[in-house]
Amino acid sequence: MSHTIRSLIVATYAVALLAGCSGGSDDASDDRGGSSDITANPTAETDEASESGDATTPPASVDALPFNASGLLGGNASPTFPAGDAGEVTVVSNGPFAKDEDFGSAKLLVAFRNNTSAPISHVDLSGTARADGELVATGASQGTTPSQVGVGEVGLAFIYFESVGDVPDKGLDYDFAIETSPADTSSFNTAPFAVAEATNNGSAVIGTATNGTDATVSGPYSVAVYCFQGDQLADQIGSYADQGADIEPGGTVSFTVDLYGTKCETFAVGVSGYFV
Repeated sequence: MSHTIRSLIVATYAVALLAGCSGGSDDASDDRGGSSDITANPTAETDEASESGDATTPPASVDALPFNASGLLGGNASPTFPAGDAGEVTVVSNGPFAKDEDFGSAKLLVAFRNNTSAPISHVDLSGTARADGELVATGASQGTTPSQVGVGEVGLAFIYFESVGDVPDKGLDYDFAIETSPADTSSFNTAPFAVAEATNNGSAVIGTATNGTDATVSGPYSVAVYCFQGDQLADQIGSYADQGADIEPGGTVSFTVDLYGTKCETFAVGVSGYFV
């Protein structure tokens, strides 16, 4: 990966780190309602007209798998999420609209499920927030955990909203759009690591992760910790692995993610890089 591309990636994720350091609400009962309107999903199966031309074939349903069915994530979280819509990638749960008064921004944690017929990768989410029908904020995601999501599996992400100003913390309705790519080892596609160890030592989540793919992976290696209260998304903190060089199949990276005082007794952590 060129120096310029790596710099762009680091710069993009650095914005997410500033938001992550602020911590979210400790009260997972905050308003997290809203609609999930998927307007862009290239991997979703499309309906095909029947021979008569007056009917469509409904999308095939897939089994809704338990959280972390792939085993790529570490931690002790085991939340239960709704099944979602057949044939689509849909947001199935979201956390509170967590504002950072220092930066004038906000994060909205989301869980999405892949109900298409193929694994997905490089998932990009965008969202709008409305108060009493009026558009008050827009934002986009900064990567997902895990970075490749199998059929029927759940992924985690957060949408970063800039310049939220006087946007209310509660009573918001959300619309989401999701774009995906095929899950393969093509150059620059997102590459999931399998977290082998993950421990909350009281002030940080520390651990190791392995390149379980059959291809070489390049950094930077992002690490994302998601905190839960029961089944509810509560907070997210991001960092990077200690290593930056290319990692061959079977190679490992280590990481320390400072929690900055965030309560995170129940958590999931994922690590990802980019295929060379």
